[in-house]
Amino acid sequence: MPISLWLVAVALSAACRSSEPATGKVTPVYDAKTGKLEELTLDRNGDGRVDTWALMDGAHLRSIQIDRHGTGKPDRWEYYSEGTPAAGSPPSAGTAFDRKTVIVRADEANGPDRTAVTRREFYTDGIITRVEEDTDFDGRVDKWETYEHGVLARLDLDVSGRGRPDRRLVYGQEGSLDHVEVDVKGDGHFVPAPTGSDQTPPAAAAPRKSNGGGS
Repeated sequence: MPISLWLVAVALSAACRSSEPATGKVTPVYDAKTGKLEELTLDRNGDGRVDTWALMDGAHLRSIQIDRHGTGKPDRWEYYSEGTPAAGSPPSAGTAFDRKTVIVRADEANGPDRTAVTRREFYTDGIITRVEEDTDFDGRVDKWETYEHGVLARLDLDVSGRGRPDRRLVYGQEGSLDHVEVDVKGDGHFVPAPTGSDQTPPAAAAPRKSNGGGS
């Protein structure tokens, strides 16, 4: 095969944004007729069960499915773009990673049943830009994260359950909370929260750390 499985294993480990570094054995799956690489599987935690599946189109990573909770089924799905040829590589190069593969979206199922998607992450050029999340698992988004250059800039919350944000946490460039705004009338107009009001975000509002965007 024209692809280096060792390079794929390293790439798979690095690409799993939501996981610790992969230490288990990567197993390739090839198309029986064409010999083309279709999938890579991995047991990340060494418990003897596959918990990571990378769907491949030959040398190119298309998506990764991750079982984060040992249920035997994926509960995080990451989608990748083939990107553009690396500097100095001819367009027709056939080496394993002559193209820069970047994450474009990730979905997570964090509810009790680990099946319905409750969190969606969006990326531009491999850098996280925004997140939509249903934190109480009622089927409606109640938390919106906005990022600038990969750093959390704004966190909007639906505290009243009206289906749209009514509280806004604004962060400084270094990522610390700067101030809080509220939509008192529910008309989409935010004003600074009254002085002395509780500016501590509720537990559900605490933004999760991200490794280039994943959990």
